[in-house]
Amino acid sequence: MVLHDPTKKFEGTISPRTERIAKIVSLLGQPPFLALPVFLLICLTKSDDLTDGILYSAICFVFAVVVPVAVTLIFSKLSGNEDRLDVVNKEDRLIPMVLGVAGYAAGAAILYFLNAPQLATVLMVCYAVVTAALTIITPYWKISIHSCGVIGPSIAMALTFWPWGLLYFLIFPPVVWSRYVLKKHTPLQLTMGAVVGFVLTVILLWLML
Repeated sequence: MVLHDPTKKFEGTISPRTERIAKIVSLLGQPPFLALPVFLLICLTKSDDLTDGILYSAICFVFAVVVPVAVTLIFSKLSGNEDRLDVVNKEDRLIPMVLGVAGYAAGAAILYFLNAPQLATVLMVCYAVVTAALTIITPYWKISIHSCGVIGPSIAMALTFWPWGLLYFLIFPPVVWSRYVLKKHTPLQLTMGAVVGFVLTVILLWLML
């Protein structure tokens, strides 16, 4: 079964310069890259000891960045994608997404047992749960992981560093634009990615903090 989508991918043309810019924005807008500064800031500012903060940051770096990026690189190559950080076909995304969920869950467990800042642990749980939800949807519809990946860390930044943390949401428009003009997603796929990320992240933060 494939979910019906009344919207369409971008059907226009863009200049080579605009395409290069869009590809750079899309690359920098990868969820692991957006997660990194948020986890680092939370761990370093919310830990009682700098050494502990560095340790927690290293754990977050491994499980929120290294693991998902490595998995994506491997499966992108196996799937024959030109873009090594993008598994294009939804049919090829299931296994790497399941591995991503496992990585986030392992990271959350380690942070919990090491008594890391609560927000860092809960945010890692959010990544595991949201990725699991996307994993369930993906076989039926290519929901946008990029747009979803902007929302979670933006909420965490806003919550932790209010009101200046709200500025992180400014990343959302260019990332969504890049995925659209590169013909990766329809407007509805991009919108629903953000909605799923927002709803699940807010619920989990409300329940666990």
